[in-house]
Amino acid sequence: MRQIIRRREIVADELRYAGEPELDGTISVQTLAEWIAGAGCATAPAAVLLSASDEIETLAPHLQSVRWIVIEFAKPGDGRGFSQARMLRQRCGYPYELRARGVIKRDQLFFLARCGFDAFDLDPAEDLAACLPAFNTFSVAYQDGSDVLLSVRRRAPAG
Repeated sequence: MRQIIRRREIVADELRYAGEPELDGTISVQTLAEWIAGAGCATAPAAVLLSASDEIETLAPHLQSVRWIVIEFAKPGDGRGFSQARMLRQRCGYPYELRARGVIKRDQLFFLARCGFDAFDLDPAEDLAACLPAFNTFSVAYQDGSDVLLSVRRRAPAG
């Protein structure tokens, strides 16, 4: 079974993507179009895969029935997934697992977590154990985020 990082721990992945063999206890991930076309809104728990071009507003009315949202990073340098995560967490108040998947490298983990991701399905070439320290790359942030790190402007003044 494939492993992912969830809440800064390496765990077995319970999700199954298109083309992967069906295993007991796994949950099938559907694209947003498949989920809506198949009346997936009634299926719980649901796992939905968003591409960079999917509109968050399409999913927003159904967020309570979606237990996993996976945002696909199909190519390096495409930052739309970061924006989608921030919108889901901060604007829509999405409370469940938000996963980054695809062409993701160790040096992006800190920033992905700041945007609201709490699970990471990294590039297979990445060593998950070696990636864990990346979450602590910086101790100070200048902007507010969806993680627990306080921004400089929200910290109490010294002395």
